[in-house]
Amino acid sequence: MEDFKRYTILYAEDEGIIRLNIAKRLKGYCQNVLLAKDGQEAWDIYSKQRPDVLILDINMPFLSGLEVAKRVRASNVDIPIILLTAYTETNIFLEAIELNLCKYLVKPVGKIALKKALEKIYQKLNEQNKTILRLEEHYYWDRKDKKMFQHNVIIELTPRETILFDLLAKHQHQKVSHEEIMAIVWEDKFMDEISINSVKTLMNSLRKKIPKKSIQSVYGSGYILL
Repeated sequence: MEDFKRYTILYAEDEGIIRLNIAKRLKGYCQNVLLAKDGQEAWDIYSKQRPDVLILDINMPFLSGLEVAKRVRASNVDIPIILLTAYTETNIFLEAIELNLCKYLVKPVGKIALKKALEKIYQKLNEQNKTILRLEEHYYWDRKDKKMFQHNVIIELTPRETILFDLLAKHQHQKVSHEEIMAIVWEDKFMDEISINSVKTLMNSLRKKIPKKSIQSVYGSGYILL
């Protein structure tokens, strides 16, 4: 799971010693571990920093882990969530099932159980990455639906901007020439003469809607999606 390190985990636990011990284990898998001491802090961190994975203790002050998970799921159905609890109460378990969790773990959580849960999350993230292209600043491109999002909020692209970005995404890290862009993006105008200036104008418009460093110009010949 070497490339798991590039993801960010938010871990919320109100008991200090447990929080520090589990955080130490998590940092062995992931460099970016955000810590919260209660449910409200967990929700605030999630709202501002949008981590890739949530690990939430159910019984916390202000907001329970279950309440935080419900809030998150209201706008994000994909983020992997693990709930931790010292109890095995049936009603809590049934509520948790409806949240499409990756794992429901009973405390104290052993090293092997935690590792297996993270391996399951790693597989889920890899599956998501087949259809999701992640950019900087929490932007991502849904390859299947051909839509751009930031923090799960859709970024409105024009039809030609959508075709252009989809073309670049299909050839990520490879140069796409001006000629190829003209042929694909303006396919409906094949009888008209499309200039490179038209390509540059469209590219400038697209760049205003996505992270600035996402697309690199190749002088006089085309563009590369980094």
